[in-house]
Order: sequence, then C-alpha cells, then structure tokens
Amino acid sequence: MKTSQIKVGFGYRLAGSGLMKKAVISTLLSLPDEIVEKVIRKCWFVGSYDDSWAFVIKGREIKNSEYVIFLSDQLLKEDKYQIYHTIAHEIGHVLLGHRNSIGKVQSKVEIRRQENEAEDFADRYLPT
Repeated sequence: MKTSQIKVGFGYRLAGSGLMKKAVISTLLSLPDEIVEKVIRKCWFVGSYDDSWAFVIKGREIKNSEYVIFLSDQLLKEDKYQIYHTIAHEIGHVLLGHRNSIGKVQSKVEIRRQENEAEDFADRYLPT
C-alpha cells in the first residue's frame, strides 16, 4: 500500500501533527497490506497538533467498532525505532482483540499476557 492510499483511507481519523502522521504512516508501510486495511477501517490515531493546544472529537464520530490510539508528544521525541515499535504494539492490541483496562478490572496475569502478545506482534513486524 502507498502513502497516499493510507492518507486517503484514514481521512480525518489521522489527527495530529505532521510528525505524528508521518510516524503512523511509516509504521504502517512496514506492515502487510491486509493489516493496514484493517487498521485504516478500525482505528483513529490522535496526537497533538503543532498549532493548537486541544481539539474535540465528538462521540458520534467514533463508531463502536473503532478504536482511538493516542500518541503522546513525549513518544514522538524518541528514536524512530521506539516510535514505530510503540505504534505497532498498540495496533497489536487492537487486532488481537484485547480488552481495555480503563474502567474494567483485569488481573495482572491478563494484563501481562496482553502486553506480551502485543509486544510479540510488534516484534514480528518490526524486528530490532
């Protein structure tokens, strides 16, 4: 898949700085097309814009079948490998159907299992 196809596929669901968008697209370019297509359909990537402190996403804009992956400005200060690996790790959580522990009780064993699975996913596509 090409950069232009990824940009068009995401549309407004890739919201943040140019650096953040470049990092997401660069990560996706290293993944198989079938995974990229799923990510484009299921995910929003959200980070800070260079020229604003905040913005709003209206609840109805996000479908129940979609996920929001937030990328912090602090992450974007790391080296490229760490940025891409973290993005792939979060994509792994989505594609592996992991539960979110915010507002839901999860055992430490379950959290550790999910983290290991997401890490294995990232390592599979972005080896060191």
